This record gives sequence, structure tokens and C-alpha cells, in this order.
Amino acid sequence: MIDEHARSRLIRRFGHDVTTWIDALPDLVATLTARWDLTLVEHVPGGTGATFLCTTAVLKVTPDHDVAALEARALTAWAGTPAMADLLDTDLARGALLLERITPGTPADEPTRVLPQLHDTANPAGFPPLGARVDFLFETLLTRRTGTYHATEHHLARKLAEDNVTPVLLHGDMHPGNVLQGPRGPVAIDPRAHAGDPAFDWMDFVHDGHDLHGADVDLDRVQEWLTAFKPFYG
Repeated sequence: MIDEHARSRLIRRFGHDVTTWIDALPDLVATLTARWDLTLVEHVPGGTGATFLCTTAVLKVTPDHDVAALEARALTAWAGTPAMADLLDTDLARGALLLERITPGTPADEPTRVLPQLHDTANPAGFPPLGARVDFLFETLLTRRTGTYHATEHHLARKLAEDNVTPVLLHGDMHPGNVLQGPRGPVAIDPRAHAGDPAFDWMDFVHDGHDLHGADVDLDRVQEWLTAFKPFYG
């Protein structure tokens, strides 16, 4: 169902207890494909669970049902926005989302075009604050990846997250790999939505030297975020 690399990644992310979920994954996927009349094509690496490309849709499942619920809330908030993949259905009791399949689904030609649409079209009220995302990235993700807690940079990032900036609904995991080319142009996938500073979502694009297409973004704040997130780019 998933290869050893994907299995190891999930264990690093969730701990060894996740092996029970992994072992039950074939039965879970069989239940969901029957429910939604899906035909699996292939497993897609990455994410916080397992993602499967199907002939007519994309199936995502995760052992962290809170992650699935938050993504469903965000996709609902962005419903009708051309720059975000559509949510087709959910089974949150099983941590499952049924999503639009983006065709051709190749890397987007102009990935930065999605951000103004995402930041301008959804209400951030009620979503977790950006500080919570920052804490997870530094205290959990980065420490598991490097074995080191970067306290100084975490403090800088937390201060930026708490600055008095008009919040938007952030994608929260915005990088070129999460923007695919579709029939209506570039389309974002896999949000980790939080409410906060719009400059946060521009970090990877500025770091990689992308054209910002005249976007209304505070480049000084983006550079401050890049300084705080330097351990992620090392």
C-alpha cells in the first residue's frame, strides 16, 4: 500500500504507535474507495498521512484527524477560489478527504499567482494563530529532522507571528511543490491553514528567487521571516 520510505516518514512524524494505523491502511482505503466508487492509480509520496491518485479524484487519509478537519475547514473557506483545489467530500471520522484531481498536475508555471487570491478571498477568523504553526515547525518538525532545537530562531519567528499585522488566512505550507498546473491556471494543494502575517506564505518563493508579479507584499517582513527560518533552509 505504501513503501518503506513512506512508512519511515510516518513513523518519524507520528512515532512508532502509527504502525497500527499503517498496517490497517489497506482495509481503510478499501472502505473509502468502495464508498466513493474510486479506482486507485498510485500512491503519491509526502503529506501527513497517505495520498492516493485515483482516476477521478484524490484520496487523502491521515492518522491525525485534527489535521484532516483543519484542512477541510480551510478548503471550505476557500471554496470557489480558482487558486485552491476543491474539496469534494469528507469522512472525518476516518481522517479522510476526497479532493479534486488537478490535471495535468505538473509543477505550476507561475506558482506565486495563487497567493493574492488565497489571501484576499477567505476570512481568517476562527483559525489557529500563526504562532501555533511556528511552534509546531520549530519544536516538532525541525527538531525531529535535525535533532537540534533552534531556540534563538524560534524566538524570532514567534515574535514575528505576534506582531500587530492584519491577519489573512494563510496556506501555511506554501512552496512550489504545493502548487500544480491545472486547466484554470496554478492551483494550491495541501494547506496547513492558520491566521496571520501574509509575509509568512511568501518565504519559499522569495528564497527561491521567484518573480512576485507585482504582489502587494512587505519584502522586508519576508526577509525577517527568512532570517528566523534559516535552519529550515540549511
